[in-house]
Amino acid sequence: MARQPKPFTVRKRNDSKTFQVTLNAPCGLPNRVCLEWSRRSFRDFPDDLAKYRNPKTKASAEAAVLLLIKYLGEKQREGTAGRITAEDITVGDWIERFTRMETSPRTGINASKNRPYSPNTVDSYRSYFVTHISGDAFCSLKMAEVEEEDALEFMTRLSLKKRADGRPMSGGRTFAGVIIFIRMTFKEYQRKNRRWFNPFRGIDKPCFHSRAGDALCEDEIVRLFSPGVLEDTLELAVCSSMFLSGLRRSEIFALRPECLDWHTPKITV
Repeated sequence: MARQPKPFTVRKRNDSKTFQVTLNAPCGLPNRVCLEWSRRSFRDFPDDLAKYRNPKTKASAEAAVLLLIKYLGEKQREGTAGRITAEDITVGDWIERFTRMETSPRTGINASKNRPYSPNTVDSYRSYFVTHISGDAFCSLKMAEVEEEDALEFMTRLSLKKRADGRPMSGGRTFAGVIIFIRMTFKEYQRKNRRWFNPFRGIDKPCFHSRAGDALCEDEIVRLFSPGVLEDTLELAVCSSMFLSGLRRSEIFALRPECLDWHTPKITV
């Protein structure tokens, strides 16, 4: 006989002594309410049930959940259940906020942690938005109304776009970067609107596995620095720097005369 699903699930956090609650369909509440109470902390209990926010045992936590289900059911019947108070803004307008330092919600968060927000990060977000996000039908949807299917359809369209070499973008570094960027913006929106259902909640984070370049073997290095192979002085200097110091090409191109200390000798990157 198949096991009957439970009306709720109570789980103890691994990193603390607090509990989490998940309401399931058999509890009798609407699906929207169950989604709102998925892996929620007991600290999110309504003010009327504030004394049950810190259960000490699993038994007391389960008793508190039964009271929560009864409370939410009464609010549903009264028609006074809390509604989503999401900001009336489109997906495109919300994501675009993160492409400017002065409007990004992340700027203040990082400042409060004494962690400066890198302008390069904002520039990469702006590049993602202008090149791959702006103009898509996904941007015209309201944040309060966007659903998981809308997010999956956008990911499908993005994955089918062609890269410079003609290959599909799916599985590439840029594809993963765009989706991770959007997931971050949606997470920030959920932080402001706790009762809003994040459509990316059930979508796994994209994976990108970069291929490690093969290092030159000893024989190849010897042949590279053999007389007559590197005839240009600049080529010899660049290859020597890469081999002896491990500098990347971009780091070498960024060097200036003041970065070189001929007396030590030392290179300041």
